[in-house]
Amino acid sequence: MKKIIFTLDILFTRYCLVLAITAMVLAPHLSFSQTNFYNGGTDVTINSAGILYVDGHVTNFTTGAIHNQGNLYLTGNWSNDASSGCLDPTTGKVILYGASQMITGAATTTFNDLDCQGIGTKKLNVTTVVGGNSGVLALESDPFNLNSKTCIVTNPAPAAITRTTGYIISETDPTAGYGKVQWNIGNSASNYVIPFGTAAGTYIPVMYNVTAAGTGAGSVSVATYPTDVTAAVNNRPLPSGVTDLNDANGLESADKCADRFWDVNYANYTANPAGDLTFTYRDIEWNTTGGSTNNIIEDSLRAWMWNGTQWQNPTVGTLNSTMNTITITANSVSAPWTLKMRDPNLNLICGNLAVPNAFSPNNDGHSDLFLIHGWSDCVADFSILIFDRWGEKVYETDDVKAGWDGTYKGKALEPAVFVYYINAKLLTGEKVSKKGNISLIR
Repeated sequence: MKKIIFTLDILFTRYCLVLAITAMVLAPHLSFSQTNFYNGGTDVTINSAGILYVDGHVTNFTTGAIHNQGNLYLTGNWSNDASSGCLDPTTGKVILYGASQMITGAATTTFNDLDCQGIGTKKLNVTTVVGGNSGVLALESDPFNLNSKTCIVTNPAPAAITRTTGYIISETDPTAGYGKVQWNIGNSASNYVIPFGTAAGTYIPVMYNVTAAGTGAGSVSVATYPTDVTAAVNNRPLPSGVTDLNDANGLESADKCADRFWDVNYANYTANPAGDLTFTYRDIEWNTTGGSTNNIIEDSLRAWMWNGTQWQNPTVGTLNSTMNTITITANSVSAPWTLKMRDPNLNLICGNLAVPNAFSPNNDGHSDLFLIHGWSDCVADFSILIFDRWGEKVYETDDVKAGWDGTYKGKALEPAVFVYYINAKLLTGEKVSKKGNISLIR
């Protein structure tokens, strides 16, 4: 490839672009290299096989545009003041291949492909859009710091964010402003990974395996941050809208909660997607490392959701202590989350889910219905089928609080022994199947 190098004074370059030419085109198989690149108000086009190397900063002013169909490399900061987004949103690649670099300016930049290379942190100083229709945010080996800003990923494919060893730093609390990844997944049903990492470099991804697609061109956004273990009351500051860390008895639960929150939000759906949501935590976020006052047994950690007015009890999810993850199934709710040690009394409440073996629907006020007591506090999903001795189904419901009155097609059945089949999923994520006999007595 032929490479043409122009060495121009910075100010001269700016005025050259503004005053001397209407448009600058980098044709195929040509490249243009300089110290800094200032576009003071013209249209610059990089054709599909063109390359622009900038060994310094790229600055685009309010009326400027860079129509990038090729590759634009820079070692310095990217700054854009044009409300149009500066770049064409579905073509070209921008490669950040310097040391520490910033995406900044008075206006949002819309990238198609954004490739983070080089040897330092890439940091946002403004809301940034990446992905076009099929573009990619590629994290090679260094952090991508959201810096309390939002990165909007518009490509709905799971491969719209890739990584080698790089990761996204969220880590700012509501006081500083959440650092969010907003992924416009629309009505796609796939397995998404947001490759979060801590400021210290620990990989803590959030995974969302969509099992039921949403309705509408909506998005899922996630932010996460650690809390101050040395605060007078542990696990602070609280997420936006959360007023306490009180358990079902109104008692402060900070010492039973991991030192991290996640904020998950769905937007612009008529029906939210649903899927398996997995959080990754660090050991130092549940144990007493760093002076934490936590009093937690790791095997009892589960996910705890704020429902808008209080924390939803009991805690839910499936723990994998080897992978340091907790997975919640069929999640479709916008909410802040943390991890809390499961109430040890839950094992007593739900450990032996009993089913009565007889009932007597004779209207005497005692056992007139076949009811399953206590299950409503423990199950997320429930179904029961009841058959007579000839195998005919006489009753079914998915309402755990409903009771059978011993009738079939409006008629009272004679005393007999019936067979029931129960399938349920506990709030802890565990699945329960039971089969047994129930005697109808009159």
